[in-house]
Amino acid sequence: MLSIVLALPLMAGDRSKQTLSTTHTERFNVPAPGAIRLENSFGEVDIEGWDRPAVEVTVVRSSEHLYDAKERAEAQRRLDSVQITAKQNGNDVVISTAYPPLNGFVHPLSRRSDIDVSYHIQAPRSSNLIIDHNNGGVYVSDITADIHATVINGQISLILAARGQYAIDARCTLGRVYSDFEGRDQNRWMLGEKFDHQSTAPAANLYLRVRVGDIMILKQHGPPAD
Repeated sequence: MLSIVLALPLMAGDRSKQTLSTTHTERFNVPAPGAIRLENSFGEVDIEGWDRPAVEVTVVRSSEHLYDAKERAEAQRRLDSVQITAKQNGNDVVISTAYPPLNGFVHPLSRRSDIDVSYHIQAPRSSNLIIDHNNGGVYVSDITADIHATVINGQISLILAARGQYAIDARCTLGRVYSDFEGRDQNRWMLGEKFDHQSTAPAANLYLRVRVGDIMILKQHGPPAD
């Protein structure tokens, strides 16, 4: 019994908490604003509008656990198995994510729970956004064009110009919708909520859907960042 007890600290000493991380940045010149499309993303998405004729995409993949040498090698292999590509098609940029299932289980809420991914995207303010997101948060600021975003499990947060015109169609299956802008909200079976606003003036179309989580539509205070 004594030998077993004394062995425990030694076993713990062979393991260390480490963060495995990879960062990749790509930049695309776009003479005119196009569309930014995210396909099958998961983790945290942060999209900011700017005045430059370019789209910059930075993706960080990381994993933090207790590892021994063998587990580190396996964790690195799993980190590398998440393939994220950014490609330009005219003025459009498409960011696609592909990954194998975790232990053979392919339900979208469980995919790659051992890996953290963050996407930071800067694009012309008048770019259209088309976002197909699995698990995690989507944060958008300083975008003035159409936004079509769907999230399975997480939150959509928009920070929009206070004087902008927006046609809003936002719905949560299980969650709430909060908006600083005028509109009509309605609870759905005490679990979800929908929020609508039809604009008579030319407006950006906001189509927002979250299956589990909330939607926040906020007014921007102060001038745009850049």
